[in-house]
Amino acid sequence: MKRYDFIIAGGGMAGLSLAYYLTQSSLRHKSVLILDREPKNRNDRTWCFWEHRDAAGPFESIIFRQWETVTFHGTTYAGPLGMGAYQYKMLRGIDFYRFVLDELAKWPTIERKQVTIEQISDTPTGGQVKADGVIYEADYVFDSTFQLSLDDRKNHNLLQHFKGWIIEAEKPCFDPDKAEIMDFRIEQHGDCRFVYVLPFDEKTALIEFTLFNEQLLADDQYDRVLRHYVDQYLETGGYIIRETEFGIIPMSDVRTEEKPAKHIVRIGTSGGATKASTGYTFQRTQRYLREMVQNMAQSGTPFRQTGWFDHRFKLYDSIFLNVLEQHRHPADDVFTRVYVKNPERVFRFLDEDTHFLDELKLFTTMPWWPFTSAFFAVMRRKWFG
Repeated sequence: MKRYDFIIAGGGMAGLSLAYYLTQSSLRHKSVLILDREPKNRNDRTWCFWEHRDAAGPFESIIFRQWETVTFHGTTYAGPLGMGAYQYKMLRGIDFYRFVLDELAKWPTIERKQVTIEQISDTPTGGQVKADGVIYEADYVFDSTFQLSLDDRKNHNLLQHFKGWIIEAEKPCFDPDKAEIMDFRIEQHGDCRFVYVLPFDEKTALIEFTLFNEQLLADDQYDRVLRHYVDQYLETGGYIIRETEFGIIPMSDVRTEEKPAKHIVRIGTSGGATKASTGYTFQRTQRYLREMVQNMAQSGTPFRQTGWFDHRFKLYDSIFLNVLEQHRHPADDVFTRVYVKNPERVFRFLDEDTHFLDELKLFTTMPWWPFTSAFFAVMRRKWFG
């Protein structure tokens, strides 16, 4: 049985990012094994996120598109949002995979195997991974494959599901300098439903229909909404669908464990990097992984330390999910209030970079009774089940 310093179980965004950060640190000469069942040679997903213009990350050179201006169409407002020093960015999966895999190929200490992971376990001597009948061992196993349990009634377990078309229009109908991040002009059906439009140029854009609820739709229902939106609100003169994408992201406040065992660390969604109230994962994953690598380089342990007061954001997420789950207030109006009345602050808040006073100011813009009711409902559910 061959032993490594680190095994990364799952070679997706989280696993490859971790391997990349290891090569950029004093741990670059450690032996690393990456296990994944896919070769990562296709454009299987797209990540969108906002980022402060003075804090560009290591993948800035492969950003596919970025926008200084984002627009919003809600219940009482339609127009640009104040982003301040933030930019909205799009990163394609294939560009990320190629960039990181090219970097990792420079390091003979890093191995990749295309296998099916069968079991991850902790032993007195290290973490072990069984894949295709072979057992591998390491000082630490970083696991992004663990599936969260989304059926505990103590938790709020919604889904963010979406289908997108990349369309090419006959007429120039898009402003490539403006991205529409939320357009609520579609039937809500008691849910949170919106479309966003990310233009690549004057004739090409990603049009994505997104829902926050508990039930997936039939495939033709997503297409029907997308078709109606394009026909109703975009003057394309006709269009061709160049690519499609579909995804499901858990929006759950299920308790996650970064450290389920002495030699096992969970990363990505498995480790709680997906923000429950928004589904955004990319930037939080990058932040958490950088902290882990820094801890390992300084102290030899990857486990992050968080202050007790930082856990308040988990409570905020639970309250918001309760408002959505119980339909306490129309979601389109909630998002209109939070984005329109909190320019720039909302982006810092969703990144969990605000101070408590900023958070109180944001809360005053929300409908007080639905959120107060949700607070007490969360307390009852978490304490008494």
